[in-house]
Amino acid sequence: MSKLLRKAVRWEIALWVSLYRLTFRRPMPMEPGARSFGYIRPIAPVLGVFIVVSAIDIVAVDLALNHFLPTWGWLRAVAIVLGVWGLLWMIGLTANFLTHRHSAGPSGLHVRHSHDLDLKLPWETIERVRAQSRYLMEGDTVQRDKTVVSISISSLTAIDVVFRAPVTLDLPKGREEGVTELRFHTDTPDELVAFARTFLPDPVRA
Repeated sequence: MSKLLRKAVRWEIALWVSLYRLTFRRPMPMEPGARSFGYIRPIAPVLGVFIVVSAIDIVAVDLALNHFLPTWGWLRAVAIVLGVWGLLWMIGLTANFLTHRHSAGPSGLHVRHSHDLDLKLPWETIERVRAQSRYLMEGDTVQRDKTVVSISISSLTAIDVVFRAPVTLDLPKGREEGVTELRFHTDTPDELVAFARTFLPDPVRA
């Protein structure tokens, strides 16, 4: 199985698992005393539009096939199945972002981006956490500029995590060494920073 096919299969499985978690209210497990923080707000309108369009397409295609090819019942059935799958896929993609949230707790900061990125940052490696809105130039979701790694949502980041010493991060495209700062997005940066600072061993105010 090729690397691309394996990735596609992992994505498909992850979306259905996330849809199950969202439907039956089974959030990702967190340690006692931890809080989760979402980051979907910048892309929520786009995801919502795709979901609505996918739902409309099911009806539109069915009506068109019924009008122009009324005797091809099998084709209508196939189109409906594919349309429903596409709709559920889009809902699953949304669920993927909603269920894989950032979290902060006694053991550290947990930074996620859907199911594809999962970073656990112990507090003892972190010097400070600060709220800082930034806009990145168009590019990959995960970008590196010298010793800074940014994980953006719609090219936005809202949190800067400054490390006490350079760290190695396991990212989707491989390990990045010598990272001194991590930037990522959350919908509630001030709340995350305030909560994170309660766990820092030696908080440094920005």
